[in-house]
Parts: sequence; structure tokens; C-alpha cells
Amino acid sequence: MKYFLIVIFVFGIGVRLFSQTVSPAVINSAGGGGQIGSSNLEVYYNIGEPIVSTALNSNNIITQGFLQPDIVGEFGLTASAFVTPNSCADKTDGVIKISASISGAANQSDFQLSYYWSPSSYCSSVNTCSVISSLPAGTYSVMVVSHYIGSGNALPDDTVSISNLTVSGSTEPCQISVYNGITPNGDGQNDFFAIDNIENFPDNRVDIYNRWGQKLAGFDNYSNTNNYWNGTIHGTEQLAPSGTYFYVIELKNGSKPIKGWIELTSNK
Repeated sequence: MKYFLIVIFVFGIGVRLFSQTVSPAVINSAGGGGQIGSSNLEVYYNIGEPIVSTALNSNNIITQGFLQPDIVGEFGLTASAFVTPNSCADKTDGVIKISASISGAANQSDFQLSYYWSPSSYCSSVNTCSVISSLPAGTYSVMVVSHYIGSGNALPDDTVSISNLTVSGSTEPCQISVYNGITPNGDGQNDFFAIDNIENFPDNRVDIYNRWGQKLAGFDNYSNTNNYWNGTIHGTEQLAPSGTYFYVIELKNGSKPIKGWIELTSNK
């Protein structure tokens, strides 16, 4: 009988792992920001970073869209653009704001800034058009001109142009939004039953009922400007008593009627 000796050699394979330590670093330092008005809120952005829209007034803007890179003129004029798209389909509420300043100027009020837009119909005065609003989807451009009006040595005019400012449209439908309380006391606040975006459905029908199902008022082509319920019983100037009322909104677009309640508070 023959015996075979089988010897198995097991080789150990060692793998050396190389690692690299990377220190944290700022990837993009271009941008700007700072304190919003007199509040404690500070907002900062990077060039090209989308920013959520939360505020727009004469002094401050935080805009959803894209911040355009700074455009720099020959004599220190810098300008950048903030673009807010339309909020929903059939809305024309796009906004473009230009932020312009004179780099290195000790007193910005020594310079008058003028804004020449294309199309020009959205600018009523070139000296006050740093913001244009109620914009439909489309492409816009602006030329910003600085003119020295201070005392002392006159500085040359400077010009920058920003083109291809695109206000994007939206495919999202405008949603009906109802305010459930009215206080028709003539103070200008909640004096009538307001329905956001109702103007996008001009064939609408709105009916108001009391708790017993009796119709108090009815409107074809309801509008927040000139055809709305101000708490009166239809056909009279008599104000309905305080209480809970009910509405039925028909958009006449194939959708189901929208139903809900309204709380009316009066002094009677």
C-alpha cells in the first residue's frame, strides 16, 4: 500500500493600507451676506447657490433662485442679480433684484445708480428700478450706470451689464387657499372673505350658507378686488351676525367643489 503525503503551503498575504489626512478647508469663498436689517438674522451665500425665498421688501431680499456672479466695471462699480421664479403656473410674480455698489467708495451716496432694463416696460424710473416685479417667465437684461454726484473731484461714470437673467415658470398648479376668518369692521384687515389664486379660475362660482343651509350670498366670477363677500346678506347692506358660515367654491375646471367654514366676527 502506498501512502501519499500532501503538503499544503499557506501563504499569508499582507496588505498595507495607506491613508491620508485631509484638513477641513473652505471650498468656495466667493459670495457674501450679513445681517438682515436690525434683526439678529444673518444670511450668507455662495456664488450660484440656491437660496430659499423668505423676505422681500425695500431694504432686504432673500430669494429662491440663483445668485449671479458679481459683474465688475472699469471704475469699481459691482453688480449682482437675485432672481425669484414664478411661484406656480399661471402666476406672473417673478422678481429680479440688482444689488450694486461702488467698490472702495467711502460714501455710496456720492453716486447715483441708474438701471436700464430690457424689456423697459417693467421700469417706471431708471433711478429707482433696482427691483422689478410681477414678471412673467422669460429672459431679462439690465445695464447699471453709476454717476458721481458728490463734491470734489468728479469720478468717471461706470457701467456694467447683466444679461440672460431667466425668470423660470412653474408647472405646479396654483392652489386655492382660503382665509377662514373675516372681521368686516372697516379697518382694512380681514374685511372680506379672501381666496388666494381664485383669479386663476375666472369661471368660478362661490356660495355662502348659514348653519341651517340657507344661502346668504352667491357670486359668479368671485374676485378679491371687486366681487367678494364682505359679510353682508346678499342684496342688502345688512351685516350677518357673528358666527360660523360655510362656503362652496366651484372652479368649473372639472375638479370637485371645495367646501369649508368661515368664522365671521362683527361688532353687532
